[in-house]
Amino acid sequence: MIAKVTNYLQSIGVGYTLIRHQAVVTTEESKQVVHVENCMSCKSLYVKDKKSSNYYLVVLPFDVRAEMRGLASYVGCAKFEFATEQVLFDHLGVHRGCVSPFAFLNETQTNAPLLIHKSVLEAPNVKFHPCDNTATVVLCQSGFQKFLHCINKRTIVVE
Repeated sequence: MIAKVTNYLQSIGVGYTLIRHQAVVTTEESKQVVHVENCMSCKSLYVKDKKSSNYYLVVLPFDVRAEMRGLASYVGCAKFEFATEQVLFDHLGVHRGCVSPFAFLNETQTNAPLLIHKSVLEAPNVKFHPCDNTATVVLCQSGFQKFLHCINKRTIVVE
């Protein structure tokens, strides 16, 4: 998957830095292992509307608590719940600990909107797993914005 992500970024003309490291599952582990100055560590969550079959990818700064009711309110839902491991694999081709916006390159069954925290879009640089938790891809904000534009996702900014 790392090659799929880096090849895609190259194909759309987005520069990046690839950092290989030991496997990390949580953003806290990533922050301790992958040190990049002036770069926002982000967490990505694949969630489902508790009362429907609608899924969403949520991207937050690593230190922002995912308040499921508040996030769900941005799309008119009562509450989100985390997608199951099987759904993660079926929809995005990833496992827990490997979810990131790059998983949209594997998306098969849904056209899940992206809910993204305002501060992620304001950070000079951002970093995500390339759907493999033994590597991290660092992008400048303009590169990240170009990636989002090219994948043509419905994007909802949250605070």
